[in-house]
Amino acid sequence: MHGTVAQKLGRVLTNLITHPQYIPRCLTHNIINGRTPLDLEIPWFSYAAIDFLKGYLDKDMTVCEYGSGGSTLFFASRVKSVVSIEDNATWYELVSRRLEEKSVQNVRLRLYPFDFKNPAGFENSEYLQALEEKCDVIVVDGSEEWDLVRRVCFARAEERVKPGGIIVVDD
Repeated sequence: MHGTVAQKLGRVLTNLITHPQYIPRCLTHNIINGRTPLDLEIPWFSYAAIDFLKGYLDKDMTVCEYGSGGSTLFFASRVKSVVSIEDNATWYELVSRRLEEKSVQNVRLRLYPFDFKNPAGFENSEYLQALEEKCDVIVVDGSEEWDLVRRVCFARAEERVKPGGIIVVDD
């Protein structure tokens, strides 16, 4: 999410004012418990998107996500298989440990480092090309440096999403 801390906080508060049903979850998750989405095993998406996905996903689906974390565990508990493509080695190790602790067997976590601050050559990168198979749900997510490559990831996702599937783009 772009902007200063004040701008980001303003967007969150505006969202909560217009969707007050999410205030208890937001308070519980972020302020009272202070747990991360990885701890909570949820995507770092809006609560409306999470609720939509809970109703949309089924055990026969496959998911691929550019970026890993709480979403990886969330999807793993709801679908047949998940492929998560990660660029950050430290985060990769953290998510790998959590998957191992939880004995999650239906996730293939792949590490393909890439310098998103210097995106030259991204179109031919192992990171982008790691999305190989067709999937029911494809998530295009990542850090703020992603602005320059997000469109390329989305185009790759369009080629790989199954008919009737969805692409989730998160900021």
